[in-house]
Amino acid sequence: MDEEKKNVIQLMLGFVRRANGDHVSAYAAQAAYFLIMSFIPFILFLTTLIRYTPLSYNVVRDAIVGFVPGNLQTFVLSIVVEVYKRSTAIVPLSALMALWASGKGMQAIINGLNTIYHVKETRNWLTNRIYSVFYMLLFVLAIIVTLLVLVLGNRIQVAAQKTIPILGRLMAKIMGARTLLVFAVLFVVFLVLYKVLPNRKATFKSQLPGAFIIATAWLIFSYGFSLYFEFFPNFGNMYGSLTALIMVMLWLYVCMNLILYGAEINAYFENEFRKAQKSVKTLLSKKENEKNSSKES
Repeated sequence: MDEEKKNVIQLMLGFVRRANGDHVSAYAAQAAYFLIMSFIPFILFLTTLIRYTPLSYNVVRDAIVGFVPGNLQTFVLSIVVEVYKRSTAIVPLSALMALWASGKGMQAIINGLNTIYHVKETRNWLTNRIYSVFYMLLFVLAIIVTLLVLVLGNRIQVAAQKTIPILGRLMAKIMGARTLLVFAVLFVVFLVLYKVLPNRKATFKSQLPGAFIIATAWLIFSYGFSLYFEFFPNFGNMYGSLTALIMVMLWLYVCMNLILYGAEINAYFENEFRKAQKSVKTLLSKKENEKNSSKES
C-alpha cells in the first residue's frame, strides 16, 4: 500500500515538473491577454452591424440591461454609445482588430500545445494563421455557450421570462439539461483542439483523457464562478465598475490554463505509456533470450 502511494506521489510530482518546464501558465496568460484584446473590437464590430438592422439604440440598450451583469453594463453601454455616434467606417477596422487579436490568442495556444507535446512548428505561416482564426471561432463559440448557459443562465432565464415568455420557457428547458449540454460541447471542442492544433499526428482516442478531465474541470470551475454572479451581484468594492470585467478576465485565464493542462495530461500519460511498453518489451526480450540460452546449453 505504501509503495502504491509512493508511486502515485511520484507520478503527480513528475506531472508538475513537466508542466512547469513547459511554461503552461505563461502560454495561458498570453492567450487570455489576446482574447481580452479581441473583446472590445468584437463588440464594436457587432454593434456596428446592428446599426444596419431595424433595431434602435433603445432596443440594444434594453437588451444589454436585461442580459449583461450589472457591473459590466456601464462598460458595454459606453462602447455601444460610441458606435452609434461615430461613422460606420469603423466596421472593417474593428473586424480586422478582432480577427488579429483572436488569431494571436489561438496562436499562443498552438505554441503552448507544441511545447507540451515537444514538437516544432513546421507548417506554412499563412495556413497556420487561417486555421488559428477558424479554430478560434470554434473556441469562442464554446466560451459563449459556457458563459451564457452556466455563468449567466439564471439571469438570462429570469430576464427572458419577463420580456419574452416563449424564450423564457425555452431557456428553462435548456437550463434543465445545461450541464450535459455544455459538457458535450466542451468535450467535443477540446477533443478537436488537442487532435488538430499541435503539429503532430495523433488519434482522437489518445486525446480522450485530457478532453474528458478538462471538460469536467471547466464545468466545475464555471459553476463555482457562476455562484459569484448569483450571490454577490453587487460586490464591487475592490474594482468598482470593472469588477465583472476583472472576474471575466480571471475566468478566462484559468480556463486557458485548464486547456493546456489537459494537453499536458495527454502528453504525460502518452509518455508514461510508451515507457511502460518499452519496459514490457525489454522484459519479454530478456526472457526470450534467457529461454534461448537455456535451450542451447
